[in-house]
Amino acid sequence: MTSVSVIIKAYNEEAHIAAAIESAFAGLNGLEGEVLLVDSASVDDTVKIASKYPISILEIRDAEERRCGAGAQAGYLYAKGEFLYLMDGDMVLDPTFLRKALDYLATHSGVAGVGGRISEMSTMNLEFKNRAQKLAQLSPLGDVDRLAGGGLYRRKAIDELGYLTDRNLHGYEEFDLGVRLRLQGWKLVRLDATAAEHYGHSMSTYRLLWHRVRMGYVLATGELLRASFDGNYLGQVARTLREFRLWIAVLTCWLVFGGMSFCFSSKLVVLGALALLGLIITILTMRKRSLSNSIYMLLGWQVFALGMLFGLLRKRVPPRQPLRIEVLKFT
Repeated sequence: MTSVSVIIKAYNEEAHIAAAIESAFAGLNGLEGEVLLVDSASVDDTVKIASKYPISILEIRDAEERRCGAGAQAGYLYAKGEFLYLMDGDMVLDPTFLRKALDYLATHSGVAGVGGRISEMSTMNLEFKNRAQKLAQLSPLGDVDRLAGGGLYRRKAIDELGYLTDRNLHGYEEFDLGVRLRLQGWKLVRLDATAAEHYGHSMSTYRLLWHRVRMGYVLATGELLRASFDGNYLGQVARTLREFRLWIAVLTCWLVFGGMSFCFSSKLVVLGALALLGLIITILTMRKRSLSNSIYMLLGWQVFALGMLFGLLRKRVPPRQPLRIEVLKFT
């Protein structure tokens, strides 16, 4: 029978981890498989709750290594499966998806990974509300460049790359993985089938933005660009990552108005900046039909554009360098 390793990444997911683990076992029903939890030193009861289940539990204790890319990579190092399914600790796997994905991979030898439709269940803040409204755009069906939200991967394809996800990345680890796989001639496919439900953060909009800053997620675009430069695939990332072009546009505006301050009076520069901000907010408000959403988006652009610069400057370690992992339980 096919061996599947379900790798669950978690940080402070005591509210969702039991449902995530139970859904993984439901998806593995009738299959030979295992469940691994990679915990990023949670300070709540995530590990305590997970310990009640017959799963392997790995912990990344060093805060400097607590990144999205590190979690999946740690699971890969200990997983025994021929196929690897990645999911977050706030997700509930559809019980029928793994079989559908395995059937597809069995008949499509050139496909390295298969994903499905992810349903956003949280709309408590503007970020997840916007994401839910743009699911078709963010997660198209058919051949795709990434399996955002998780997917089932062939171990063979990952072994060819030498590592699953870049331990340096605070985000976009699935995008980076997709680029590297496609450069090796592999394909990624999103099926028209439900894969999982995602229960995102329920905190308020601006608390969530601060959480992104505090946890380093805003650095991810810059870290990805740095990784692609070191790996000689910067062109592929720059062409396909929409956020990169947006942050560059924001930084360009900063440079333009900064340059104008040397040529024109400060009052004229401020008036020009305010006029541009007003125009952007007006356009966004017309599109989103929400002034508060527009202001949040504009602020978020500034935060993530600045974060990209800091991410570019962060020191990298070799992606294959071993992580410091504490094995709390191994089945």
